[in-house]
Amino acid sequence: MVQARVSGVVVLGDFLRPDGQGGPGGSDRPTLWLANAVRRSIASAAALPVAPLLPSRDAPLGAWLAAARGAADAFAFWAAHHAALPDHPGLEAALLAHLAGRFCLTYEAPPGLLAWLDRHGLPWLDLRIHPVRFLDDLLFAARASEAATRAAMAPLAVHEDVALASAGLIEAMGQLVSDAAVPDGTLLVLGQRPLDATQIVAGRFFDAADHAAEVARLCAAYRAVVLKPHPSGDAHSLLHVAARAPNLLGTIGDNLYRMLALPQIAAILTANSSTAYEAPYFAKCVHALAPLPLRPLWRGAEADADGHWTLDAQALMPDFWRLVLAPHAAVTPRDGAVLPAKPNRLRIALDSFWDYQAIDTDRIPRGG
Repeated sequence: MVQARVSGVVVLGDFLRPDGQGGPGGSDRPTLWLANAVRRSIASAAALPVAPLLPSRDAPLGAWLAAARGAADAFAFWAAHHAALPDHPGLEAALLAHLAGRFCLTYEAPPGLLAWLDRHGLPWLDLRIHPVRFLDDLLFAARASEAATRAAMAPLAVHEDVALASAGLIEAMGQLVSDAAVPDGTLLVLGQRPLDATQIVAGRFFDAADHAAEVARLCAAYRAVVLKPHPSGDAHSLLHVAARAPNLLGTIGDNLYRMLALPQIAAILTANSSTAYEAPYFAKCVHALAPLPLRPLWRGAEADADGHWTLDAQALMPDFWRLVLAPHAAVTPRDGAVLPAKPNRLRIALDSFWDYQAIDTDRIPRGG
C-alpha cells in the first residue's frame, strides 16, 4: 500500500563535508557514484527519476555554504554541525527545493541530516560501505526510516557465518605463507584519516592527546607495540601518542590482514577504525577510544531503527528497490533477477581495495 507518494529519488551525502581546499563538495564523488550505480534499477523498479544533490554543482546550496563558513574554518564547521544541521532558513530552503516530495537515498549520512529528514517527514535509506571488508567483495550497510522497510530487509541480510569462514581462510593462508616478525603479546596500533566523519566526536575531531594516559596504560599492558599507519598517511594523532611507548618496536607497512592472521598480534588499539569490527573474527582483543560509527545487523538479527543491515550487491538490483520504494510509489512486479556472483565487483567499481589486494587479487604466490 502506498503511504506517501514521491515524485523522485534524490541521492545526497554528507553535504557539509568540505573538499580538500575547504570548499563545498567533499562528498560529491561517492554521492555521484551511488546515483549512477542505482539509477537504472530504480527506473526499472518504480519509473522514478534519480538526481544527485552535489553542493559543488548546486548554486543555492553552494552559495549558502560559502556564506556560512570560510575555507579556513570549513572542517571545524562540518564537525560542529555533524550531529545537528544548522538551523538557518537559507539552508532549509536550499534543501527543501530538492528534497520535498522525494525519497532520499543518502550515502554515509551524518546523524544531523537523518534527524532533519525525519523532522520533515521525508523517507530515506542510508547506504554505506560495510566495515567488514575481508570477504570476497565489499558489502553494504543499510538503514531505513520506515519500520516496514527495515523488517523487509531482514531476509536479504548476509549471514555472519560468511565472515567467520572468510576469516578462517585468511588466517590459514597468512600463517602458511609468512612468519611473524613481532613477539607474542604484541599490540597493533592503527592510524586513520584524521579529517574523516568517523573522527568527529562531540562536535570536534578526535585527538588522542586527550587519551594519552589511557593509551600509555594500554601500550604498557602488552609486550610490544607496533604502529600501522592508514594508507593515506601517518598524520593520525593516535600514532603520535602511541609512539611514546617504551616498548615500541616501530612502524610497519605490512598488510593489515596478514598481521591479524598472526597469533603474535594479541590486540589492536584504534580510535574507531573499521578494523575494530574485523579484529574479533581473528580472535583479537579490541581497544577503541571513540564510539564506533555503526552497529551491523547480520542475518537473523532483530530489525531496529539504529542498526544497519549487512547487504551484498543485490542491493543494486531492481527487486531491492521495489521493496524499498513500495511504501512510497507504484512499483513494478518483482522478477527475481539476481546479480551473478563476482569477486571484487564493488571493490573494482569503487576503486577501493584498502589492504585486501595483498591477500587475494594481487598477491603473487611463492614459486614451487
